[in-house]
Amino acid sequence: MESKKKIIGALLLLSIAVSMKAQDSTKLKIWEERKGCFRTQGNLAASYLFQQKQVGAYVTGDCDLFFDNRVSFNGQVWVSFTTTRKNEPGVKANHAVFWGINYHPVKKGRFDPYIGLTNGIGVARVNYLEGGELKNSPFAPVGLLSAQAGMNYYVGWIFNFFVKVQGVSGMFFSGVPNTVRLEELKVTAGLGWNFRLWKPKHRGNSPLPMIDRKPIRN
Repeated sequence: MESKKKIIGALLLLSIAVSMKAQDSTKLKIWEERKGCFRTQGNLAASYLFQQKQVGAYVTGDCDLFFDNRVSFNGQVWVSFTTTRKNEPGVKANHAVFWGINYHPVKKGRFDPYIGLTNGIGVARVNYLEGGELKNSPFAPVGLLSAQAGMNYYVGWIFNFFVKVQGVSGMFFSGVPNTVRLEELKVTAGLGWNFRLWKPKHRGNSPLPMIDRKPIRN
């Protein structure tokens, strides 16, 4: 009796596993249909500030919400940490958030190149020299504009590899004798994640509407 129960249990587990595998194999993949997918990543990033000739470093995260196969809404968060010495002038903090649109010219496939435009708001702080003395500016908001280009490669249903290059432009005015230009090139790469939030509906697959026909009385 016990052996029969074990056999039945093993068969049930096997049938469940086969069913789950079959469902997974029929699941709509992101490289087949991007619409309805959410892609996100978090990583370290390097940057170069052109006016200051200064290297920067960030912890960054971004996401893409695909409301079309070729167009996605993009959001980003950048948190900087200091790479200059205490007794040197330069940008001491340069945190930012961005939002905008990415365009994906290749409609389907594992390779997903894109270009995008975003605007953003930063919170920055600068060390500057005045009369031979090093001073710190207060934290102040900065308006930012950005253009970016990159590529995702979808390894599987959940994971992707990515690389992104982003140019950022802005100006810092608050509490400094001269305007500080925040013109910067940022580079990041690593491992990202994909999730499907909804399955797109296609007109060809949608059922025909039911027509309520009432009997005709003479």
